[in-house]
Amino acid sequence: MDTNVTLRPEGRRIFVKGTLNQEAIEPLKEAMTANSIFCLDFSEVEGVNFAAMRGLLNLRKMGLPISIVNASDAITERFEDSGLSTFVSICRKAKPLDMSIYEEFGESFMSKAYNSADGDAMIKVYGKRGSLEMVTREKAVARAVMVFGIPTPLVGTIYSDGEKWALDFERIAGKRSLSRIISEEPERLEEISREFARQARLLHTQKADTTKLRSYKKALQKFYQEKNLVPEDFKQRVLRFLEAVPDTPTLLHGDLHIGNIITDGKKTLWIDVGEFSYGVPEWDLGILWTMTHNMKQDKAEYLFHVSSETLTAHWDYFFPAYLQTSDPQVLGSYIRRFLPFYAAKVPYVFDMAYHRPFPEEGIARISPMLP
Repeated sequence: MDTNVTLRPEGRRIFVKGTLNQEAIEPLKEAMTANSIFCLDFSEVEGVNFAAMRGLLNLRKMGLPISIVNASDAITERFEDSGLSTFVSICRKAKPLDMSIYEEFGESFMSKAYNSADGDAMIKVYGKRGSLEMVTREKAVARAVMVFGIPTPLVGTIYSDGEKWALDFERIAGKRSLSRIISEEPERLEEISREFARQARLLHTQKADTTKLRSYKKALQKFYQEKNLVPEDFKQRVLRFLEAVPDTPTLLHGDLHIGNIITDGKKTLWIDVGEFSYGVPEWDLGILWTMTHNMKQDKAEYLFHVSSETLTAHWDYFFPAYLQTSDPQVLGSYIRRFLPFYAAKVPYVFDMAYHRPFPEEGIARISPMLP
């Protein structure tokens, strides 16, 4: 039957054109699974009827993590009115970005942050490495995390000026990151490190909603299977390691460090939640260990406002508090246990930051960490 709908897979998206009806769902499912793509671009979709909405809901129940971007206001409202937006991530077309009402107050590796003149919002403007996929994922995950009950600022609207992407959030007045507190009050290093350990343990004792968040293991498997950014022998070793890794529903931050948790003195919130996932805690701890042990001085000061020596001292307080033991044998054994997770993860993080192959000298350094 003619569905009057055309599908065009390009890059990481499938562009959908026409009016989506029930007959279009099966071809859509086939295109998504054949191309391992779950991001649908609705910029040319004219309408979606109830039968098609039910079909999308059924695909979601089958486990396809559908994400819709560039939807018109009318289609977005239709999804929201029906409640379908609770199960299927949908984002409107980006709004025009007007920076005249914002003042810059901070910068990270991937973005710059600005406060609105009225003090109500903070907008995160992604740099050259930003993409629609990245900002859409952060918005969808931030919504899911908030609904799940994890304390995090409310997320708002996607904006674009045609070159850069931006996403606004609730501004938490008087907030400071834990890294900023350590920088400004170094005498509180042990106290703050132990509080960070408490918050991390609390996060890792929670069961994730696996219908809304991705498996970190599967995300890395997909990365290595689809991209050729490391030598083939290293890739195969990582894939064998990943095959043996348990896929537990433990909640993960994905970018766990003291810059990604803030407090106003009364409430504490997680930020930069775009990498929230589920899996074993080693995915979080492995990358935290290397940030606190292998970061150069200039980067430590730029990202965390502290010295590299302070980061190492932070770990020395954090890790015994996290494991709730000071036994050096237990601590050492656990570090050896999560180093392979770090080795598997770091090329993925490098690609996200730089969009280029992982350096040969880096491969030589991390390869011995793999089994």
